[in-house]
Amino acid sequence: MAACSYREQYSGCISYDMEFDYSDHGFLFLLEIVAGAYTSGCGDPETDRESYGIETSFISPSDRARIPVSLPGLEILGNDAKHRDIAMEPRRIIWRVYHTISLLHTGRLFRHIHWRGDMDIAPIFGVIITTPSHPPPTLVFWRTPPVGSYKINTDGCVKDGFASGGGIIRDSSGQCIRAFFSFYGDCTILEAELRAILDGIILAQRLGLSVLWVESDSTLAIHCITKGGGPWHIQATIRHIRHLLALDRDTITHIYREGNQVADLLASEGWDRRSYHEYSSQDLPRRHRSLVQIDRFGLPTVRGL
Repeated sequence: MAACSYREQYSGCISYDMEFDYSDHGFLFLLEIVAGAYTSGCGDPETDRESYGIETSFISPSDRARIPVSLPGLEILGNDAKHRDIAMEPRRIIWRVYHTISLLHTGRLFRHIHWRGDMDIAPIFGVIITTPSHPPPTLVFWRTPPVGSYKINTDGCVKDGFASGGGIIRDSSGQCIRAFFSFYGDCTILEAELRAILDGIILAQRLGLSVLWVESDSTLAIHCITKGGGPWHIQATIRHIRHLLALDRDTITHIYREGNQVADLLASEGWDRRSYHEYSSQDLPRRHRSLVQIDRFGLPTVRGL
């Protein structure tokens, strides 16, 4: 491994400490910007802009930043120096770093988190850092169905290539009528969501329940049922759901995952137990009952924290 270092000062306004090591993996380049104004590294702003296409920028005399960059592309400079007798000048290295970082940023491979601690020098490379905005936390409530109707909450789950689903049927007081989970084997998450919805509707009709309100946290599954579309292998499931549901009487809506906790827990249980099983209101496990009571009392869960 060969190691070199430079220290250069241009126009009395900025200095660079540069260290780089060459190995089989290319150059590991360390650029240290120390106190100054002009930062592109070639002395004359107009000359640099014409020769290298580098936009100038200014930093305060107190700014100091160290930028470690692993650049296999710098091997080009090493080959030029070795085989073409083109000097490996500091300003060519600086330009190569500048150009590569700009390309990485344009290709969205160099992101906000990569500038942590050095955001003040990002504009030197033509990078505009904006702080990501996050929506404020919101409260999610589970709503009871109208009197005389029944609500089915379902969810699908895929882990390690295998899918499962689960759901719960509740009356207008929020009491559990029946809950279920099932294991679907090898299928997509969309197919698991749709099969859980279908299983919930079939269970409700087997119990003699009508006027159904189906609720799922999958907007795509709801869209496929109400608007159509989706891959060919789910069309039979969609047709079956539409056949069983009376969309002029029954309802199908979306709920955030935070408001679908009971169904989510049941879907996970289906994956763990790899079978189909139903719970009555009497033998529902304690954890499931606790979540049912939270929904029944109208207590919210928080989304976005």
